Amino acid sequence: MALSMKKIKLLHFLTFVLHLWLELTCSCIETEKQALLKFKNSLKDPGKLLSSWTGDDCCSWKGLACNNQTGNIISLDISYGHIHSGPNNEWQLGGKIDACLVELKHLSYLDLSSNDFGGSQIPDFIGSITTLTYLNLSNAGFHGEIPSQLGNLTNLRYLDLNSFDSLYDLRAGGVHWMSSLSGLQYLDMSRVNLANAVDVFDALTMLSSLSVVVLPNCQIQRTPASLPSVSNFTSLATIVLDGNQINATFPSWVFKISSLKNVYLRFNSFHGVIPDSFEQLVSLEALELGGNSFSGIIPGSMRSLCSLHTLGLFTNKIEGETTALAEILSGCVSESIQVLNLRGNKFRGDLSDWIGTLRRITMIDLSKNLLYGSIPAALGKLSTLTYLYLNHNEFNGSLPESIRELSQLQVFDMSFNQIEGVVSEAHFANLTSLKQLSMASNSLTLNMSSEWIPPFKLEVFSFRSCMLGPKFPAWLRTQRNYSLMDLSSTGISDTMPDWFWTLTGHIVILDLSDNLITGIVPSSLKFIIINVINLSSNRFYGALPPFSPNIEYIDFSNNLFSGTLLPITSEYLPLLGELHLSNNLINGTILASICNFAGMQVIDLSSNRLFGQVPACFPDLVALMVINLENNNLSGEIPDKLDSFSLLQALHLGDNSISGRIPTSLRACKSLLIIDLGGNKLSGNIPSWIGEALPSLRILRLRANMFVGHIPEKLSYLTALQILDLGDNNLSGTIPESFGNFSAMVEIHKERKNILDSVLGAAFSSIGNYVPLGYIESLQVITKGMEMEYTKNLQFVTSMDLSDNQISGHIPAGLGKLSGLQSLNLSGNHLSGNIPVDIGNLRFLESLDLSRNELFRCNSYKYVCHDFF
Repeated sequence: MALSMKKIKLLHFLTFVLHLWLELTCSCIETEKQALLKFKNSLKDPGKLLSSWTGDDCCSWKGLACNNQTGNIISLDISYGHIHSGPNNEWQLGGKIDACLVELKHLSYLDLSSNDFGGSQIPDFIGSITTLTYLNLSNAGFHGEIPSQLGNLTNLRYLDLNSFDSLYDLRAGGVHWMSSLSGLQYLDMSRVNLANAVDVFDALTMLSSLSVVVLPNCQIQRTPASLPSVSNFTSLATIVLDGNQINATFPSWVFKISSLKNVYLRFNSFHGVIPDSFEQLVSLEALELGGNSFSGIIPGSMRSLCSLHTLGLFTNKIEGETTALAEILSGCVSESIQVLNLRGNKFRGDLSDWIGTLRRITMIDLSKNLLYGSIPAALGKLSTLTYLYLNHNEFNGSLPESIRELSQLQVFDMSFNQIEGVVSEAHFANLTSLKQLSMASNSLTLNMSSEWIPPFKLEVFSFRSCMLGPKFPAWLRTQRNYSLMDLSSTGISDTMPDWFWTLTGHIVILDLSDNLITGIVPSSLKFIIINVINLSSNRFYGALPPFSPNIEYIDFSNNLFSGTLLPITSEYLPLLGELHLSNNLINGTILASICNFAGMQVIDLSSNRLFGQVPACFPDLVALMVINLENNNLSGEIPDKLDSFSLLQALHLGDNSISGRIPTSLRACKSLLIIDLGGNKLSGNIPSWIGEALPSLRILRLRANMFVGHIPEKLSYLTALQILDLGDNNLSGTIPESFGNFSAMVEIHKERKNILDSVLGAAFSSIGNYVPLGYIESLQVITKGMEMEYTKNLQFVTSMDLSDNQISGHIPAGLGKLSGLQSLNLSGNHLSGNIPVDIGNLRFLESLDLSRNELFRCNSYKYVCHDFF
């Protein structure tokens, strides 16, 4: 009973305290509430995010906080992430920010971030809210000049004007106003244009309390060689200058800021040697210098950075032996380092066992260097390792089984090395965390039993050019979440199992090319989210499958697909960039609906059984870079109005039955490198404007048509021309004397770029460093009396073929200047006179055919023949 009375008394006491607290706690002040309502009414609120702003007590409204004793509003946070947790960005606040906010006399915290104020300027009056200690206007859709009135906020500790994710651009012509913010500790001006703010570093040095400075992508073009007031930085811990345009050597003043913990200078144009003064930065934890042009070696003083956990020097020109690297990492830094990124430099040597001493390491990226030797077994000691990139080096030997000990490993890329031998189930026994695996372009054989169940669930894997076949790997049926699968050139010669197509629900990139896989691609599949599919050079047959609107790249070339193009052309495929269907059994006409693929860059339907006309709507495909319809049964004329093809580089319509003339509108296609119209029924004169209007042309093939008239002398303006084939027409007249001016036929250019480099580098969705091969140019060239196909080495071929025409006159002596010419065929004409002595200068000539002409015989001019041979 006594205990119950005590409980009752305690309850009365607590009730009294609660009542007293409620009396002492003030509700919001009326004038401030009215200011807030006016502020709300000036905003656009499509998602009704401020619907709680009703009632008498504004302190209970969402996004607001009041002083419990006075009732004054001290915090206004209507950042989109704070008042809305969903993904719908259409509900962002917008409209106008009313000046009534200045009525909030005690406001210390203001956050308007991640909204959309439609490109309006930051209001000047914000500089009048001098009680602010925290101001966040990041990614809120502000545009234009940052008002200098912000310099009045002398109590400010935190300022975030980041516009990194904004559609609008903020700028500051000068930032002297910033020097007044003496108490500022955190500053973020990411992607604010500071190109004209030459005083930015001088202003920063006036802020002695500054701890964090974040200025990436601000178009800063220089850093001062020295900062006289740098000693004011007594608290600076983090400086971020990534992604600017800074072209300078490493700023030496950095070493005078002993408080620094994090230095980010990535993606600039810094150059020169990294100074060996890091013993002055004893607190340094992260050093990120990647994406620059630093050279020399890694400074030895880095071995004294006992707190360093991140070292990023990727994509520079740093060199040195791995023994020197091992010495640096053997200091106290070996106990702290967690992230080591040296990708894309010139480090040379083997790894040996020193790599196993980095006991806290989580990521190692040594890709794209000059490393060799075996992958060390000591890697198995790195129990915390999560990411391992060794790709694009010269490692050899076998893969050590100790790799199985890396139970935390999620990503392992050893592609593009010279590793050989057998990889068995034992290598993967404990890799339960593995999600991405690339062994591509090595000489490995994967020896797995048909009953093997892997311990991992891969999302990305590439075994290109490894040996997995001849049977289709049964263990793949356990991997149901992959987004990229590259099994190209893996020796599989098997029927595609039915279960495989049930695994494609999450796939984005699928490459099974260059095998001997047989089967039908199910029409019901539709590849829901796939972006890239390459089944080329196999034995797939049946009708083409339909695709989803996400598809960007299709390569079904060199198979046995039949039927019409309807399954593809009837679909809505707005993202399709490349369509490769060459060397199949596809028939029917090319439907006009193919012109709906507005983003198409490459279309290759060559070597099929297509008939009918080239669709007149083709010029609507303004993004086209390559058209290849050769070796079909197409007829009719070449569509006119080709002047829309400003990006077109290759036009292949050869070996069809196309008639008419070459359309004049083709002269507007200034980017053309290749014209192949051979093997058709084209007539009329060869247009002289080809030489004037298409200066970049490298291949012109018009053979086996019905062209008449003289060879235009203006063709000699094509100084980049490597291959000229006008054979088997009805051309008359003489060979132009100026044909000795083809500069590209004068020398063999061993460094000559691929014919279509820009097409081969076309960008598509990429996962796990996979990039589709793209279009490979090929051409049939008659040499030594045989028709030969050139592909990857086409850029090195030089040839001139004027055979089987009605050309008369003499052989121009100027042809002797074409010393890089490999094949010259003038046979089957009415040429007369002497064989020019200068023909003997063609030192790279492999094939010469002057037969069936009226030239002097060799036995009459033995000295000429002797000089030539």
